[in-house]
Amino acid sequence: MRHFSHVDASTFTHPTRCTSKQRQPLVCPVLACVISCKRRQDLERHVQSAHLPYWVFCSSSGCQWRGDRLDKFQSHLSTHDNGQSLPAEEQEYQIYNVKMVLSWIRDSSGDDAISIAQKFAVDLVKERALELGKQQWLDDPWGRSGRQH
Repeated sequence: MRHFSHVDASTFTHPTRCTSKQRQPLVCPVLACVISCKRRQDLERHVQSAHLPYWVFCSSSGCQWRGDRLDKFQSHLSTHDNGQSLPAEEQEYQIYNVKMVLSWIRDSSGDDAISIAQKFAVDLVKERALELGKQQWLDDPWGRSGRQH
């Protein structure tokens, strides 16, 4: 079982950027991934950035930007002429609730939890695409064109 589990750090060959005072690292739930982190927050950030579809979008007219972090979205918004700030309502920038998906992965048991969560997240992206009339999201629900999933 590989869902956010603790392991001995000596089993990993790749160094990680995650640091903390916690004793045993948390392991990425993707079997082919060798990332481990000492803090749950760092591992969840890794999972949402590397293993889930983009969940943030820019609702500005004609803008096609999508991403995986609110800080990157805020930076993106500063590129618009009107100097927009983060919208007050989540539905104005959220494709799906990534925290809900991460919580489901963390609380699930079984080796297929991540693949089920990925399929669920893709379905949520497609549903939101239909709501917003974003055909390009149906063609690329991950928002990471050319990337293997």
